[in-house]
Amino acid sequence: MSRIGTYQLFVMVVMFHIGSTPLFQLGSKAKQDSWLAVLLGAAGGLLIMAVFIKLQQRKSDAGLIALLQLTAGRWGAAVIGLLYAVYFAYQSMRNVRDFGELTSLSLLENNPKWFIMAVILLIAGYTVMNGNESFFRTTQLLFLIMLGSYLLLTVLIGCNGLLQLRMVRPVMEQGPMSIVHAAFPDIFSFPFTQGVIFLVFWQYAENWKQARRASYWGYIASALFIVFMNAMSVMVLGPLASMSSMPFLEVVQLVQVAEFIERLDVVVTVLLFIGLYVKMTAFYLAATIVLRELFRIPVRWIAAPVGALIYAAAFIERNNTVHLAVGLGISLRLSLVMQVVIPILLLLLALMRLHGAKKPTGAQAAAERSGV
Repeated sequence: MSRIGTYQLFVMVVMFHIGSTPLFQLGSKAKQDSWLAVLLGAAGGLLIMAVFIKLQQRKSDAGLIALLQLTAGRWGAAVIGLLYAVYFAYQSMRNVRDFGELTSLSLLENNPKWFIMAVILLIAGYTVMNGNESFFRTTQLLFLIMLGSYLLLTVLIGCNGLLQLRMVRPVMEQGPMSIVHAAFPDIFSFPFTQGVIFLVFWQYAENWKQARRASYWGYIASALFIVFMNAMSVMVLGPLASMSSMPFLEVVQLVQVAEFIERLDVVVTVLLFIGLYVKMTAFYLAATIVLRELFRIPVRWIAAPVGALIYAAAFIERNNTVHLAVGLGISLRLSLVMQVVIPILLLLLALMRLHGAKKPTGAQAAAERSGV
């Protein structure tokens, strides 16, 4: 594995958190206040990002397993590390399935899902086998494409006069608790606490101090982008945004410029593909790195069997309705254990051990009182 530059890490944090979020209207339960629910969820996620960074600060060049060993011991680290490997592989599987469902519904309607998912997983597997440098450099290129495309689409939406500020009013019509209930635990869990994955990647940072700063700013940038996208969908679609499965896609379908620039929904689909690919590959790579640290086996030997398991697991849910119900239901809540509960417990345990180590023993205290 190669070292990661500060800018590369910033880009990865942004791309990872954005991921597939335009697929969903986050906070739809809060209706026109959904953007406030996203903002609240992002604020909570920022606190959890601080927990992740505090854990990494204990030993900035340590991987996830080494960090777990510092707090949970050898056997505890092995058990928790294995759970994280399964969690990362599971999250990769969900993105593979999302990719297959979206492609078969929008672009390649005549191609079977098994073939589409096999192709994208082979591409991801090849990236993983080439290590983190290949993946992070690829993400840098995709970031430029994504940034330019979203900027262009936003300008076109504005030029078409589709943005109506009155659609987000009245603010807090249902009271503040509706925003809180929409933000927690759903938005808080997805996507704002999934940054636990960077406990796997931060060990490769060239400069930890700069990496820490880049992680914070990358998170803030991606959170503001997601809030903006959510608010823009509401300003265009109004109440329909909360009932749409892919609101931004519907927004872009309304764009027409001089009667010859239209049907830009293909651009949105490609952007979603980019987000899904980055997130899927990041989870795939994280799972292989954790297993490598656990069993001391080279990544190139682990990548193929992990990829095969991810591919097989993608067919467990019998249809897209079940897939979405599981993803937005029990999966979202169980993820909080891996993304929030375990990291907080590890940090508390680490702080308790640090406090215990600093506390003087009885003999030391007696010596200090006697002036020795």
